[in-house]
Amino acid sequence: MDLHHLRAVAALAEQLHFGRAARALHISQPALSKQLKQLEEELGGALFVRGRSGVAPTALGRQFADDARALLRDADQALARARRIARGEAGALRLGFGVATAALVARVVVRFRQRAPDVHVELQDMSTPAQLEALRTGALDLGFVRLPAPPDLASLAVARDRLVAVVPRGRAAAIEAAGLRALGDEPFVLVPRAVSLSFYDHVLRVCAHLGFRPRVAQEARDLATVLALVAAGVGVALVPASAVKGRSTRVAALRLPPAEALWRVGAVWRRDQPNPAVAAFRALIEADLARRPARAR
Repeated sequence: MDLHHLRAVAALAEQLHFGRAARALHISQPALSKQLKQLEEELGGALFVRGRSGVAPTALGRQFADDARALLRDADQALARARRIARGEAGALRLGFGVATAALVARVVVRFRQRAPDVHVELQDMSTPAQLEALRTGALDLGFVRLPAPPDLASLAVARDRLVAVVPRGRAAAIEAAGLRALGDEPFVLVPRAVSLSFYDHVLRVCAHLGFRPRVAQEARDLATVLALVAAGVGVALVPASAVKGRSTRVAALRLPPAEALWRVGAVWRRDQPNPAVAAFRALIEADLARRPARAR
């Protein structure tokens, strides 16, 4: 027994005529008769009896037709869901992101939900190393990380960010007057190496370029806490410029040399990514990039 047999019974129960039922199913009348005979042999009883003007269901036929219609509704719904998932219009999409791409992700997620309201979008604020690991294990479908991406992952550059020195607002003028090298005389607030190796190493490289190694007074696991500690006068810090925008009026951001402080951020995904929603989301990212000037990427 298969769906063809179920559709044959449902059509006969509705039309009560072999010819009309065969036309509704787009098959020949002999083919319909053969399907019905096969099913009756499998079930061990007659489903319909022939009359002068058509057919009438037996008691078995009436019950089986009701069950067939219910099964066909479920099958049609399952097939429709599967097709929507295959087109990226349903299912789930797990995204990782960082502070540099929070605004981009928010814009694209809004558009994606408008186009695919039945896809559940899960957002996770994660460091680059954590996202790369989650992508490889399948815990994330797409992430936004520091570039370059590892060669086993596909990537698309989407944004740029830069390190800035954040200092208590009252100390900004004195530090600028003394030169950025004077940051080496200040206590530092640092995100631990264990949280993000790439960010930690970048901070140390920029400090080395400026001619000092930071004296760590306090570590903090997230940038919001780092900014709060700087505002409270615990020390200074190097953070992404994107983390400072609109965050605190009690700190000042000092620009650092561009070549060492700048980096790119990209959307990253597995090359063998099986989730169709990823392709639909990537298309919206590319559309968003096309609307922005090249210098903003």
